[in-house]
Amino acid sequence: MKDKLAELQQRLRKGDISRRDFVHAAALLTVGIGITACSPGSDSTNGLTRLINPNWRTSGNAQTGPDVIEPNNYNYQSYNQEPPDDKQVWKTANPDGSPLENSTPAPRDLTPFSWYCPVCGQRFVSQDSLVSHFISDHAKRVPEKLKLREPHYYANIFDKVPQFDEKNTIFNRVLWDPSYQKMVGEASARMRQNPWINQETRAWTAAAIYVDNKVGNLNEGYSGYDGRVKGAGGLYDWDEPINAQRFEVEDTQWMTDRVKEVAHFCGADLVGITKVDPRWVYSYTYENSTMKHEPNTARFKYAIVLGIEMDWKYINDSPGALAEAAASRAYSNMAEVTAKLAAYIRALGYPAVPSGNDTAQNIPMAIDAGLGEHGRNGLLITPEFGARQRICKVLTDLPLVADQPIEFGMQDFCMNCHSCANSCPARAIMFEDELTEKPTSISNRTGIRRWVVNVEKCFQFWVENEGVSCGNCIASCPWSLQNNREWLET
Repeated sequence: MKDKLAELQQRLRKGDISRRDFVHAAALLTVGIGITACSPGSDSTNGLTRLINPNWRTSGNAQTGPDVIEPNNYNYQSYNQEPPDDKQVWKTANPDGSPLENSTPAPRDLTPFSWYCPVCGQRFVSQDSLVSHFISDHAKRVPEKLKLREPHYYANIFDKVPQFDEKNTIFNRVLWDPSYQKMVGEASARMRQNPWINQETRAWTAAAIYVDNKVGNLNEGYSGYDGRVKGAGGLYDWDEPINAQRFEVEDTQWMTDRVKEVAHFCGADLVGITKVDPRWVYSYTYENSTMKHEPNTARFKYAIVLGIEMDWKYINDSPGALAEAAASRAYSNMAEVTAKLAAYIRALGYPAVPSGNDTAQNIPMAIDAGLGEHGRNGLLITPEFGARQRICKVLTDLPLVADQPIEFGMQDFCMNCHSCANSCPARAIMFEDELTEKPTSISNRTGIRRWVVNVEKCFQFWVENEGVSCGNCIASCPWSLQNNREWLET
């Protein structure tokens, strides 16, 4: 028995087997003879005891190796020492840090634990090994952000920028524009088979969009991916009651920091705040589930702009169905996060409405809120995720402090990189380095020089791709890669 345990231990030290496999094999080896490997406080030198008992600490002994664990002398009787019933409290301090009267500190949990990676779930015997793992496997190098007084696109505004009619977005034009409906029909006739798309992979999207589809909006015609439909209810509802008792905001910076904290708590990956620029608010709204076209009545002072990360592993499947599922899951998360944050603000006594793709344009608002810059692919590029996020927002009148726009070298990088243009199967992304003011269709804004995307061609490829969206411009962008970014220094 001891020889077999020693052999297992030696294989573990050499890396021939994983720690999990070692524990499993050793447990099977000893289960029939009653070895008490996990008894607290045991001072056994049995190899199994020393390696799987959670109440041991890492030894620095070079002869035994870094994975050998020695016992700590803990007083396990402390677990039985409960405070008197009238003294049981959960907090030992007031919000300002002062001690509570007659408070009894909560019992200390003296059980030592291994270190746990929250990203992949692996456990490590020391903090240093966890840090090394996290840096090598999960951490990214991101560029320094330089705050600006105004976003770079201000220099590219050459004319009055009129408000945009939501009816003219490419997804809405499919519903009312006969000329574009004809083009989409022709694209449908060219539909090609994609080996990465099948019933099982499509089922991922059905799961991913489920929350937004079912409760994002309660209108019968709503299927997700949009946002508000007035009077229908759901997560994107604009008509939720506002607390009659208003929370007085004495320090707007504190309130701003608190809102960002709550946004992250509710699931946002990126948060920025901007004053609402009327140019980015739609002049008319168009509800694609009801085809209602009416003047936009939204009048709010601030937009809390949120970024929801899309998983690189699945975005990299583009133009397959798993990439579409990654985007769909972000849409469901958008509906939840914006609804929760809006509920927090309404509970403070201020109006707040959750918004997905509706009401106002997300990308220029995100740029104004300091989340990132505009890329060659027509998308928001952030230091954290590149193009790999979906954008949503909460519109409110809660007093806040707006963030400054940023730059981090993205414009110069895009000028010399054509990865998205090369990877676009529809050839909808410009190869030219010069910015242009010429729109490709009525679905483009006017009055701004930029890299203009031909969204008509883009959507037609989606139709040809068995109706599955394409995210090649996201997956191919070097800023979207989920790795250590040594190449940024070259």
